[in-house]
Amino acid sequence: MSLIQEKFTSLFSNYTVTTQARPDGGILLTLSGGEGKVFKRSISYQQLHNGDQLTWVISAIRRDLAEQASELPQISLLQSQQRFALPTYHSL
Repeated sequence: MSLIQEKFTSLFSNYTVTTQARPDGGILLTLSGGEGKVFKRSISYQQLHNGDQLTWVISAIRRDLAEQASELPQISLLQSQQRFALPTYHSL
């Protein structure tokens, strides 16, 4: 198991993690969960080797997995319940 695969395995321990090398130096990450659900994400070489970009990719994957599992609140719950008119300005 490669170091990259070990890292993703520790981050996503609820999933079976496989990685495939891509010609550009990146990887194809595959997360297989229970119930036959499969999540795939292509990660570039630059994203793998830049700490900030890798952190962003991991956050995006977690967000997408939560969205698939319907753990995100509905849009209507995120929107304000009251609507306000924009202020109107008049010149004198």
